[in-house]
Amino acid sequence: MDEVKSPRSYRQTRRAAATAKTRAAVLKAARACFVAKGWSGTTIAAIAARAKVSPETIYASFGSKSALMVETLRAAVRGEEAEVPLLDQSAPRAIAASRDQCRQLAIFTEDIAGVLERVAPLMDVVRAGAATDRRLQALYREFHDGRRRNLGFVARALLATAPLRDGQDEEQATAAIWRLASPELFMLMRNVEGTDRTAYAAWLLRALSDALLVEPGPGSVT
Repeated sequence: MDEVKSPRSYRQTRRAAATAKTRAAVLKAARACFVAKGWSGTTIAAIAARAKVSPETIYASFGSKSALMVETLRAAVRGEEAEVPLLDQSAPRAIAASRDQCRQLAIFTEDIAGVLERVAPLMDVVRAGAATDRRLQALYREFHDGRRRNLGFVARALLATAPLRDGQDEEQATAAIWRLASPELFMLMRNVEGTDRTAYAAWLLRALSDALLVEPGPGSVT
């Protein structure tokens, strides 16, 4: 016979589902407010009103506006695989499994274009707010430090497959990826040049192939 949940277990399950739903609503509202109004123009009260919760609920769940920004950024980075750490998600696993550097970069550039589409507008808010807010200055640097650590995975995967152009090591390759796949460059290309996600991914693939691969090789990207 199927196991029957106790009333207490059922209540706990419903409570957890309600908490998750509230958290998702707050993060969605926070993203909308931050992007539309910027750091200084966004208040916890405005986020609460948009999410249809009380400000006290937000403070109890997240603690502060800067902590809420951290969680909003984390949710944006992880995307649809919200509960899965970034490097355990499907695209990084596929990069690690491939033994073709062109294919590895194709997977990476397609994936990072989607990540940047979600993350770059929020990072633009953090960058602008960092001019006057020390908490955001620290967050901005921490986020970019985290980007560099995560992107080192791509450099290591490429090096595990074959040597890189001009004998670049992991540190040099990571620096190139970190610079070219930056939120700031994505925003410049999108907002000033009107580059869409697909065109950005194609440009980034060419740029990284030229910067990192010994010989990209025609037809090797499938």
